[in-house]
Amino acid sequence: MLAAAAAVGCATVQEGTPIGTLPLIPLPTRVDGFAETITLTSATRVVAPAELAAEGELLAQVLRRSTGYPFPVVEPEGEPGDVQLSLDPSLLHLGDEGYRLQVGEEGVTIAAPTAAGVFYGCQTLRQLLPPAVESPTEVDGVDWTVPRVIIEDRPRFAWRGAMLDVARHFFTVDEVKGLIDAAAHYKLNRFHLHLTDDQGWRIEIRSWPDLALIGGASEVGGGEGGYYSQEEYAEIVAHAAARHVTVVPEIDMPGHCNAALASYGELN
Repeated sequence: MLAAAAAVGCATVQEGTPIGTLPLIPLPTRVDGFAETITLTSATRVVAPAELAAEGELLAQVLRRSTGYPFPVVEPEGEPGDVQLSLDPSLLHLGDEGYRLQVGEEGVTIAAPTAAGVFYGCQTLRQLLPPAVESPTEVDGVDWTVPRVIIEDRPRFAWRGAMLDVARHFFTVDEVKGLIDAAAHYKLNRFHLHLTDDQGWRIEIRSWPDLALIGGASEVGGGEGGYYSQEEYAEIVAHAAARHVTVVPEIDMPGHCNAALASYGELN
């Protein structure tokens, strides 16, 4: 299910090598490593208990699309090997978002006190693999090697955010989801969504429908604009939550409200 491999074609680290030699963003708090690798194969599985099945499936989805391997997500069977995810209360010292990732001869283990920590450990595993793992389509001729490392990590900041201004330039639901995916991959946990400003109103308010219908009808530069229905906004929030990201909505009132004033004259 996993094969030993020579350290060729991917980043490796020897004990004592500076942490910066690994292409990890952000840098983990601690890395110990060996000048060896293992290889994920077509028989490798993602082993996860029921409470981590969602995190296991998100990892498997990324691995499947570039490797072409099936990467089934299965319940633990008590045997070593594969990519194993687990909750470990003994790691509480790493905090709610910390994790421990170990790559050894018997496989990859990612353990954390919470599901969020396991998710972030999975993001680190993605970065340890060859860059081609992020391809949206299958890539041939790649040895899917992982360096033999032990990583313990915890975030330096509780609030790690990105902001997207959809008020000035509208982004579709799928585009927003893609940006959330990118933010989560780099362990950002807040997504500030700037929904209203002078240039556009981007969220449906059912009791004031013209805010979106009129206020959201255009964007900077004269583009078509757009807005999110209540259902679409809920879809964005759920997509983010599955990746341990909290959406922070911004609605500017009473300032920055020309889009609202254009929608309802009585507000002037």
